[in-house]
Amino acid sequence: MSEVERTPIPCPFTYAKGHRCPGIIYRAVGYGPKRGRNFAAREDVRKYRLWCSEKDDHAGAVPTISGKLRMEFYPDQLAPDVEDKLWDYGIANG
Repeated sequence: MSEVERTPIPCPFTYAKGHRCPGIIYRAVGYGPKRGRNFAAREDVRKYRLWCSEKDDHAGAVPTISGKLRMEFYPDQLAPDVEDKLWDYGIANG
């Protein structure tokens, strides 16, 4: 897939006052059993951690553990087609 065909994945982070982050997702790590590999295969991913172009993983936006959790998602919590795009674009486990 060429760069032109890619539709950017919008950052899902929402600030405390309801303002959405304008960034796009550039990296994702899937967590799950590695089964002898360096990272979890798509079918084994239990949770994703996302990084965006504006604030990376938004660490420090909220001074508690809830800030970290705002960029972690179970696959069924992602917007439709986002998981497919993470893998198709080569962003996942990058």
